[in-house]
Amino acid sequence: MWKFQKTFELSISLEHLPVLETKLQERILVWEESGFQNFHPYQVSAWKTKPEALSHSSVSFDFLYEFSNFESIFFLLFPKSFEKKSKSHLTDILRSYIENKTKPKNKLTFWESIEQWRKKPLQLELGNVTIVNASLDMDGLENPIDHRHLQMVSGASKLLLRIGYLKGIQYKFHHKTFKPPYPKFGECYIKTRDTHLDKSLGKVYFSFLGYLFENQSDEYLLPYFGLNQLLHSPIRSQIPNEIWNQWIEGETTNWIESNVNGEEYEFRPVYLVSTSSQHHLK
Repeated sequence: MWKFQKTFELSISLEHLPVLETKLQERILVWEESGFQNFHPYQVSAWKTKPEALSHSSVSFDFLYEFSNFESIFFLLFPKSFEKKSKSHLTDILRSYIENKTKPKNKLTFWESIEQWRKKPLQLELGNVTIVNASLDMDGLENPIDHRHLQMVSGASKLLLRIGYLKGIQYKFHHKTFKPPYPKFGECYIKTRDTHLDKSLGKVYFSFLGYLFENQSDEYLLPYFGLNQLLHSPIRSQIPNEIWNQWIEGETTNWIESNVNGEEYEFRPVYLVSTSSQHHLK
């Protein structure tokens, strides 16, 4: 006789958040006072935070879910599908709340706030994504990220550039579609190591520096598209145009990047889009 499971337990964690642990705890405690209504019908059974590198922290949540009779049957038949869907749903809620609370707030007028909210990109739609590794001579250049220690070998830092065609940008209420020939678009990252309060060094990350187009003269359009992170001029001027000649002829793959607010390369993954997927780029 089949035994139907009555409850489901799941843990979610976010690491390397750009906020001090004390500040993160304060915000979650306020959230807790409202009963974590965003997670309903999932119940929060426990949560904890821990400090990481300078001005960074992490948080983990434990959830409990009570099945209805139908959900018990569905979970018995498709446990991995239910767990994957639940984890994605809860992670999106948690990431959205944390990022909205940790993002620095500038003093804006009411209409400026509305316009900024409306123009905030939710995801980038890319084509023919490829990775280019490069070495940058840092002689005479300032550290572009104050709270990170640059990883250098013989005075040079390692750059990582993710380049592709920018096919579209999804916003809250509209979708910007680019037409062929698509603009060649890139993201630049630099190899860094966390710095702790005691000046010891921690984990290595590729930290996000900014966006770039093939033609630097077009980059004034980036803020217009809501992509306000402009690449530092001293670094941008040393990136050769040859990086844009990396694609295989006839390649037509499409990709989605949904976490445009991530600070590090590993937290800004791109996902290959199947031609049969509902997210397939037209």
